[in-house]
Amino acid sequence: MTNSPVVPEVDLSAGGRQVGHLRVPQSRDDSGWGTIQVPIVVVANGTGPTVLLTAGNHGDEYEGQVALLDLARTLDPGSVQGRVIILPAMHYPACAAGKRLSPLDGRDFNRCFPGDPFGGFAMSLAHFVDSVLLPVCDYQMDLHSGGTGMDIVPSAVGHILDDAGDDAGLQAKTLAMADAFGAPITLLLREVNAGPTLLAAAEKHGVVALSSELGGGGRLNPAALAITKRGVRNLLRHAGVLEGLPATGEYGPSRRMTVPDLAHYVFAPADGIWEAADPLNTTVEAGAPAGLLHRIEDPAAPPIQLSYKATGLLWCARFAGRVKAGDPVAVIARDM
Repeated sequence: MTNSPVVPEVDLSAGGRQVGHLRVPQSRDDSGWGTIQVPIVVVANGTGPTVLLTAGNHGDEYEGQVALLDLARTLDPGSVQGRVIILPAMHYPACAAGKRLSPLDGRDFNRCFPGDPFGGFAMSLAHFVDSVLLPVCDYQMDLHSGGTGMDIVPSAVGHILDDAGDDAGLQAKTLAMADAFGAPITLLLREVNAGPTLLAAAEKHGVVALSSELGGGGRLNPAALAITKRGVRNLLRHAGVLEGLPATGEYGPSRRMTVPDLAHYVFAPADGIWEAADPLNTTVEAGAPAGLLHRIEDPAAPPIQLSYKATGLLWCARFAGRVKAGDPVAVIARDM
């Protein structure tokens, strides 16, 4: 049993299609017994693995939210062998506001795991996902994009795990799952502050898990949405929940790449306006100009020129023009 205060309106063990909410307590001045309703859909039939699909971890990332809404409406229980749990707008307050961070408390939900049952909305919801949903899962995918600030080549993304013991087996299963998802790029990433993320929480439970980066720029990209819709059904085929083989995109098999360390990032050294030298998805060279940082605070000073520190593909680029010191403006991926 868990001590979570979150109450699901659906029976996670029942068959068929169920549509309801997770009721997460949120006491307010005008509603002491208030709850926030987080949408949940469960589609189950027969015997087979459990797959947890989540989107809206950050509210300004739209491809995953729309793809999972489509899946929730169209997935036929009769075609399923196993169980699919869908949270299409997991961090609901941020999704409703179209923001990365919670409008309730400013938290980044993807830095709240494993959570705290009595730590407020984000922490209690993270605790429910970690203590109730992840332990019953065989596979999990958390659908992300670059949000308002970044634009990213559509990719299935996993963490770089240890190359020994259980982690080695989990890494191989993760790569196979990412290949099946079928984005243009399968990427292993060493990201900034990965420890409290949902992906890291799933890995600690031994769940075969992926994240993704499927566009960005604060808009819904039709091409990235098509990749996402196809990808989630590919994942269900890979898991054995749906019959058939994963479908390959028009770009062919997924290209395996990695961002192995922070030397593959370009960080802004000061506040300013970023002028990129290259468009997203360009092959770049270490030492070549990455762009110019313009400082309106000092109109007499020339812009700061930044250079790439690694050779590879410009996988992630700053989308918003204004940056703050310490923001990444470019991330380079190289072939594995």
